[in-house]
Amino acid sequence: MDKDITKPVAVKLFKDNDKYSSDVFVSVNGNNYLIRRGETVTVPLFIKKELDRSEAQRKKAEYYRDEGWKQSLIVQEGK
Repeated sequence: MDKDITKPVAVKLFKDNDKYSSDVFVSVNGNNYLIRRGETVTVPLFIKKELDRSEAQRKKAEYYRDEGWKQSLIVQEGK
């Protein structure tokens, strides 16, 4: 675990003209940040860790969504 979770770190969130175009709101224990996509900004390390955790969870959800779809096809073909 990092000793100084409040140290400033730079982050840059992916931006496109579709799904990933809106600013991202992050709140940890009453510390609120609205982060602009496509710009390098400085936030405390604990906010970056929350962004990283959120991205990992999004990827996990997509994986299970995709695997669930494959499993439903296997079940349908087995009928």
